[in-house]
Amino acid sequence: MRMQLPAPRTRARAQRAKAETSARPSTWKARWLELTVGTAAIAVAAVCLAKAWTAPLELAPLLAVPPALAGVGATTIKRPLAYGIVALIAGVIVDALVKGGITVTNGVHELALAAIGAVVVVTVLAMIGTRVGTDNKTTQQVQQAQQIVDVTSVAEAAQRAVLRQLPETVGPLTIGVVYLAAAAEARVGGDLYEVAATDHGVRLIIGDVRGKGLEAVEVAADIIGRFRELAHSVHTLDEIAYRLDAGLSRRWGQHEEFVTALLVQIDTEKGRLTIFNCGHPPPILVSQSAGVSVLEVRAPAPPLGLITLGNDSGAKEMYAFNPNDQLLLYTDGVTEARDASREFYPLDERVAILAPRAQPKPARSARAAARQLANHSSPSLLDLVRDDLIKYVGSPPHDDAAMLLIRAPASWPGARRVPAAAR
Repeated sequence: MRMQLPAPRTRARAQRAKAETSARPSTWKARWLELTVGTAAIAVAAVCLAKAWTAPLELAPLLAVPPALAGVGATTIKRPLAYGIVALIAGVIVDALVKGGITVTNGVHELALAAIGAVVVVTVLAMIGTRVGTDNKTTQQVQQAQQIVDVTSVAEAAQRAVLRQLPETVGPLTIGVVYLAAAAEARVGGDLYEVAATDHGVRLIIGDVRGKGLEAVEVAADIIGRFRELAHSVHTLDEIAYRLDAGLSRRWGQHEEFVTALLVQIDTEKGRLTIFNCGHPPPILVSQSAGVSVLEVRAPAPPLGLITLGNDSGAKEMYAFNPNDQLLLYTDGVTEARDASREFYPLDERVAILAPRAQPKPARSARAAARQLANHSSPSLLDLVRDDLIKYVGSPPHDDAAMLLIRAPASWPGARRVPAAAR
């Protein structure tokens, strides 16, 4: 499974097109003004016809009100212009109905003529204000959208450089990666992962940096670079965690960042799996014999950058990793994805349902398993979970989401098979 991270230029173009589309004038859908004017007209007509008001109703100046209100929030000049024309026609009719007709300009006609003049002035001002406001708003929206696109493109390019393409096999293990980029309006996240084959076994890290944008990508690059070095030279996972924490602590005064992380070590001779959890979502083990299980630790350690503030005595556990078992690592962008009803994606439940559909025929070797994965002879568990997640959300997730799937070989090259209940 190849990493699926969209090219920065392609995504930037999509973001720019969306920004320009959103900046275009939208159709005025609210009908509050029509309802208000219609109600007022009906009320005035009822009062006049019922002769409920003994004094003459000199309401002609109110004809200037609808064009003024029409300009509030309008995105085009058509709306205030339409109301101005209607009000102007109404003013002319009122003047024509007054004794003497439109040829007379004094007496009671003065009020009607003043109302017509007010309608013209207010309509012109409303049109000018609408046009100026729309132009300014559109220009500001485009500029802001372009700035976001530029920053996001740089962050994505840096992210692609940090999250290198992982090999399909590491030792006897088969590796699959899926990276789902967030929706166009969301900022680039700080998801990170890395795999290293060492003398201590195959070691992996997956993590999520607090925050978004270039600073998060910078911290992710720092963590990955340190892990690549420490994975070969440090004996235990907890010591790696403390070394990574110390590196972040030296940067504390600059960004005050922390990183949730899961460290994994796989003994490729005997099939033993060790995890050290620093506040990260627990991995999921898919076993052909034991089914799906969430590998919880007794008490996760605090995230990297804060680890010395807590207790790590319950953060480390050891499990059996039997032939053909699969280990799914992921970031919280997967489990915190929501559907239309705002319900979180139930990853462990969905994996239990999807896993039987993704069980390939047993491979005789790691190379055979890699060929199966490359040839897509059957959908992998990673493919099924990715497609199911996108279908569940109905759109790109709001946060970046990364998943790693590690598959054990058909048999371990080392000693006897590890019992399923071993810890």
